[in-house]
Amino acid sequence: MKPFYRIALSAALLLVASSCFRQEAQTAEYFVPKMSTPEAATYLQNRIKRIPGIIDISSNLKAHTLTVRYESDIIRIMNIEETIALAGYAVNNRPQHSKN
Repeated sequence: MKPFYRIALSAALLLVASSCFRQEAQTAEYFVPKMSTPEAATYLQNRIKRIPGIIDISSNLKAHTLTVRYESDIIRIMNIEETIALAGYAVNNRPQHSKN
């Protein structure tokens, strides 16, 4: 019976370990005041899609917002903000990066 318990224990440990690393999808909304044209929204969406861990992006031009679904175990919201700022847009009261 000992081999059976070892196998059962090993299987249980593998199951627990694999559940610790599951992907956690999160949603964040970013206010981008100067995003007012479809071209600007497309430009930002294409920049953000390059980031590993992005699941989906949608934009609302009237509200000047981007809604991003992402895998929180791969990327953090501050990385997405940084990408928007580096693209030349202020976001969530964070100033745009100047291009020198």
